[in-house]
Amino acid sequence: MKKLILRAFLLLLTLLMVIPLASCQETPAPQETDPVTDPDTDPTGSDPETDPETDPQEGPDLPEKNYGNREFLMVIRTDSRMLGELYVDTLSSTATSVERAVYQRLSDVSTAYGVVFGVRKVDTSTKDVSSNVKSGQDVYDLIVDSARTSFTNAAAGYYYDWNNLPYVNLSADWWSQEAHAEFATPGGKLFVAIGDISYMSVGSAHALWFNKAMVGDVDGLASPYDLVRENKWLFDTFEEYVLTLDANLDGDGTGDIATDTFGYSGYGWGVGIQMLYSTGCKILEWKNDDWTFPVKKDTANEALFDLRDLVYNSGSAILSSHGGGKTAFGEQRVAFIDGEVHDAMGFAGLDLNYGILPFPKYRKNVREYYTVVDGGTNLFGVMRNTSDANAERISVVLEAMAWEGHDKVLPLYYDTVLSYQALKDEDSIEMLHIIHDSLIWDLGYYYSKACNVFHDCVTNPETGSLSKAVEELEESTRTQLYEKWNALDLEEEE
Repeated sequence: MKKLILRAFLLLLTLLMVIPLASCQETPAPQETDPVTDPDTDPTGSDPETDPETDPQEGPDLPEKNYGNREFLMVIRTDSRMLGELYVDTLSSTATSVERAVYQRLSDVSTAYGVVFGVRKVDTSTKDVSSNVKSGQDVYDLIVDSARTSFTNAAAGYYYDWNNLPYVNLSADWWSQEAHAEFATPGGKLFVAIGDISYMSVGSAHALWFNKAMVGDVDGLASPYDLVRENKWLFDTFEEYVLTLDANLDGDGTGDIATDTFGYSGYGWGVGIQMLYSTGCKILEWKNDDWTFPVKKDTANEALFDLRDLVYNSGSAILSSHGGGKTAFGEQRVAFIDGEVHDAMGFAGLDLNYGILPFPKYRKNVREYYTVVDGGTNLFGVMRNTSDANAERISVVLEAMAWEGHDKVLPLYYDTVLSYQALKDEDSIEMLHIIHDSLIWDLGYYYSKACNVFHDCVTNPETGSLSKAVEELEESTRTQLYEKWNALDLEEEE
């Protein structure tokens, strides 16, 4: 039965597309007995009992082409985790099943279309794409970089409109229409794309990891899994758990993440921005032919001070480096830590009884357990000066890679994460489903100084009101939107 449940879940997960965050998604708080599936709190507007099932799409409609062993050159960050999801040139004896699938995808596409994959490893792609555009060369076929760098490159005019790639079917299951709706310019141009060509778009989603044994050792603490299901997993409740669990731990009192114990270890670059989305707001939205900033400043400010009170004043929580928190968690000195979904693979070999949760809602009337995809995730761009002939070849290869990712790599990645000693119970599998179903893509996070603003406000306890910082963020972001982003719609097609 467990295998059947897992297989059904994996199939569902590969078909689900991410749901965008509606601005300030709040509804009147339900009664304690109301189920989470109350139609009034479901932003999708779907009814699982009555909506017809949608059959998965068949493979892409691609021409029979052979490009005579032409190189397909990708520029990718040297970050091994991000490089490895796209490019594995040799297989070692210790290669994982996912690495083998990525390697096989390259081999299959190479054989089918007569291309040879090459990669240029860089710390950041901006210098390369800038020089490529300015020189008028048509050298690179695909630029793979972090979300933040990708939008910087796009705004500078370095990228090609994906709508003009003839064989990329952006409406297909293997491309994320929801993310693209957020990424497109007001005029509908798409310079940055994401889909099942990448499996790390979900691997880079924020997650809250917890020590199940520690929670179970304290009488009276309900299962966090049940609280999530009952729409009771709220920040106030999380704070109570942190304080209770910390009091139950025998620390050395040093306040040092390297030796002491804590109820919670947060990570400033992660929880800073995640805290905003837990309030049900996003940073940026195109509405009524203008950019709006729907952040509720008072609510965001309140959430910030609640978080800072927990990590600086309670003595039960701490902000630390991501690595420091993970080490303490592995040594069972921390009950809860911030992380990302891909951290599961690092925990897999540990003698540790752990589970995964979405970050708590700040208030009960927030519709979903909204989960941010970290700005470090891979996004994809094509060089602006790509010729029509190369646009055809690039589009064929990208569509084939995305389909292979959808059909083979992505299911295997989930199977690995879920069954390779990573997620150890069906409750965690259900939580991963909830996280995946609530992923958000926000241009206001990736194309602004928001990450720095929220990080600084969280990590510096002397920083004053977040409201003022958000106002400054809004002013600077609005300026660059109109001077650079909107201007991309006004450029003449070459």
